[in-house]
Amino acid sequence: MGGELLSGPRAQARKLGWQALAGWGATGLLAVKGWWFVGLVGAGVAVWLTLRWFRHRATWGMRF
Repeated sequence: MGGELLSGPRAQARKLGWQALAGWGATGLLAVKGWWFVGLVGAGVAVWLTLRWFRHRATWGMRF
């Protein structure tokens, strides 16, 4: 009943979380492949995506 109010932000948080996870996955694949410089740039992007996800959840008061 109470979860229906946050269905939009919850779906957005889920999407942002998947994007952050995909960023970390791509970074790991690049590091394993041996492209360390591109992996470092990917790690920076993945950190940014993760922080964006955390901030969205914190703004809406969602638990982790």
